Amino acid sequence: MNFRIALALAVVGAVGPAHADETPPWAVNVTANQKAAAEQLLDSGNTLFVERKYTEALEAYRAAVAQWDHPAIRFNIVRCLIQLDRLPEASENLEATLRFGAAPLEENIYAEALAYQRLLATQLGEVVIACEQPGVTVSIDGQPVVTCPGTAKRSVTPGPHQIVGTHAELVTRSIEVVVLGGAPQDVTVKLDTREAAARIEHRWPTWIPWVVVGGGFGIAAVGGALQLSANADRDSFDRAVLSQCTTPCTPDQLEALMVKGLDGEAQLKSAFAVGAMVAGAATVVTGAVLLYLNRGRTVYPASVERMGVTPTPGGATLSIGGSF
Repeated sequence: MNFRIALALAVVGAVGPAHADETPPWAVNVTANQKAAAEQLLDSGNTLFVERKYTEALEAYRAAVAQWDHPAIRFNIVRCLIQLDRLPEASENLEATLRFGAAPLEENIYAEALAYQRLLATQLGEVVIACEQPGVTVSIDGQPVVTCPGTAKRSVTPGPHQIVGTHAELVTRSIEVVVLGGAPQDVTVKLDTREAAARIEHRWPTWIPWVVVGGGFGIAAVGGALQLSANADRDSFDRAVLSQCTTPCTPDQLEALMVKGLDGEAQLKSAFAVGAMVAGAATVVTGAVLLYLNRGRTVYPASVERMGVTPTPGGATLSIGGSF
């Protein structure tokens, strides 16, 4: 972003209240020595600015402000920050420049400051951060903003920004906001207690052990059905023996009955039935062990809960995630 800078740098003028004996608010409690030091540093900064040494000029202007926080000196800080493409800082210092209105500034400088104000308003977004929990510290992009309870307003460049709220006894929350140029973004920071943010965790999905248990009972049921069928075949074999042998069956008679397969089928079904019931019982036991191992346990977050706020037409989109 390139702004045109006029070479008529702001200087500390004699503009002030109408009454000569009234101390202007920007000069209250400022000694003559502080004023002299500030003006000397301001002259040095102006020389550096004309030479396009903006970083060095900025340092001189800030040193001057430390002696005397005059709006005219602040405005030269604004000019340096604009040249260094540090627009959010320029906006904050411009607010300080205009806090007393036109009175401390020359007419052309005041007009230029208002022009910058309008231009920056379209190039920057604004984040208003509110927090009510005592002791919570909030930062934006790693820079401390406010210690709660309180509200803070910051001008930022358009795009994504990270707001983080921290407290020794609460779960840290990181809020990702996407700011649009010329649009304000309101963000309320509220942290959860560890207990409120706790969640129940299982080793595996809860349905897996129950499927194993159900499968075991199903296999055992098949085994039971085979055993009933085997018993029915034995009963049929016994009835055939009674109907065909009035006396103990001879070997030939027994062989004829065996050919019909009733006794063999009964034995085979009984063997499969026993195997199925044993396997089913073992599966049920395995499922019971899995149920025990998969019992829920409370997990407390150890890190950050993340939220995202993205402006959309007519509102904003909120997304929440976590890292534990």
